[in-house]
Amino acid sequence: MEVKLNDASRQWIASKGGHLTIKTLEVKTCCAPNVQEVLAVPGKPKNTGYFHKVRMDNINIYIHKSIKPEKTLTLSLSGFGFLKSIATRLQ
Repeated sequence: MEVKLNDASRQWIASKGGHLTIKTLEVKTCCAPNVQEVLAVPGKPKNTGYFHKVRMDNINIYIHKSIKPEKTLTLSLSGFGFLKSIATRLQ
């Protein structure tokens, strides 16, 4: 899997401890189709056995094994102040 990361995102992840977990969140409803989102959460996952580890510069990115490896994962910093977070996009 190719991971694209800009300098602002890299610095933010480093400031949060240097670990980022990429996982999926599936929302099931009774009246609408299921929705699956990809989330980026600062920190290391509790069980690393379910994740692929990608090392970039001085940070570790843990990508859940259910995310297709042939895709490109783009990570970008969004928000402002204390509301900043990493936005994910799979292409």
